[in-house]
Amino acid sequence: MKTNRLGIPPGPTVAEARHLLEQHQEKAWLMMAQTYGKNFLYQGNLVTCDPRLVEALLMDRTHTQRRSSVYKYASWMIPMAPGLLFMDGDAWEKRLRAVMPVFTKANVDSYAECMHQQIEQHLAHWQENQLFEDLYTLLVNLNSSLFLKVGCGLNPNEAGARQLGRTLIDFKFHYMNTQSRLDDFGIGKQQLTRLPRFLQAQWHRVRKKRQLYTQIDALLNQQQKGDARGLNWMSRLREADFSASETADEVNHLYGAYNALDYVLTGALYELSKRPVLAETLRTEFRTVLGERGYPTRDDFRLLTHTLQFMKEVLRIYPATMAVARRFGESMTVDGITIPKGQETLILLHALHHHPDFWERPDHFEPSRWQSEPTVSYTYVPFLTGPRKCIGQHLAELNFVIVLNALLQTYSIEVFDTTIRLAPFMIPRFERKVAGILRRRKREAPTLSGNELNA
Repeated sequence: MKTNRLGIPPGPTVAEARHLLEQHQEKAWLMMAQTYGKNFLYQGNLVTCDPRLVEALLMDRTHTQRRSSVYKYASWMIPMAPGLLFMDGDAWEKRLRAVMPVFTKANVDSYAECMHQQIEQHLAHWQENQLFEDLYTLLVNLNSSLFLKVGCGLNPNEAGARQLGRTLIDFKFHYMNTQSRLDDFGIGKQQLTRLPRFLQAQWHRVRKKRQLYTQIDALLNQQQKGDARGLNWMSRLREADFSASETADEVNHLYGAYNALDYVLTGALYELSKRPVLAETLRTEFRTVLGERGYPTRDDFRLLTHTLQFMKEVLRIYPATMAVARRFGESMTVDGITIPKGQETLILLHALHHHPDFWERPDHFEPSRWQSEPTVSYTYVPFLTGPRKCIGQHLAELNFVIVLNALLQTYSIEVFDTTIRLAPFMIPRFERKVAGILRRRKREAPTLSGNELNA
């Protein structure tokens, strides 16, 4: 295989990569790593699923101090995108100081009961046999109430909060429209053909941006009068002297990150629909561990063995993004190849989580694999790790388990089509709507029998 001046093998052309993604969807990420190697060059970027580079890029502060140009371009192109995840330096540190107290374990744990109550209130409006056109949309609406309550300190039942929730959801859905999104793997002709729709969509986003500014400004004024509920992002940003527009940008940015959990939960319920025995196993474990309390806290995690194994496997199969961008802060030599300072890099999370060099039967959904940790370090990083790891991990994990418990105790899940694949974009979503039915359950207490985890 030919190499370039860096000694790194070249990867596919943009057309070849696009063809692989269109033909093989999510499997294409691993196919590229197996065809071109764990490290290859693609449009000037180093693309890697090499655990040695993953460890260095995530753990060494030298490589985390300056954000990749990928994030800077996204921040420039997308209205209301500027926010914590895309920033570095003083701007990042200022935002981190403002919002981090909301993400601490102690604060997250204090919300467990009210999160459960909010979900129960939401489920009370569902029918006994709840048909849904799209499971993802159903979960977006459910989870947005938790975002408003826990993250923003708002009452989701009040008109202003409901309006904000609808605007945030509409903004996100419009951005993720297949006809106008640009988060492809590389820059090529397919993006140029979508450019007119993208520019047209930008006008819509600008209008929504103005709506969000107005709505959040009004809600901030209410909170200033003492109407805030608990420790929350909006109050913290206001207290740190962020303007209303900066606060609105950050709230929208945080909602985008929170919305990734809606996709992960969709994947979880999609898998459980195919495995009713596993769903019953989790249901029974919740009832056994939680007892009369009825909702989980992080203290219960050590006893929720099957549930935690299931969550880890969902996050392996359905990472929130197919790749993350990093930039080498200094040169690094691996296998005699020197990677220069400033080299832009993409870590292929999906390929890392599915490579047969690191995992047995990687294409199989097997929660029992988590009875032991991965044999190769830095091959499972759904929340990343190191100085720029996901600060929302504690909240995301608790949210996942609380929603899963509430839904399993109340409903049985049936997805009508279990052959749906993922769309060929960097931010993963199912390629089409996931339709099905939720059937309200009687609350019998089944018993475990044998090893049902992978049934």
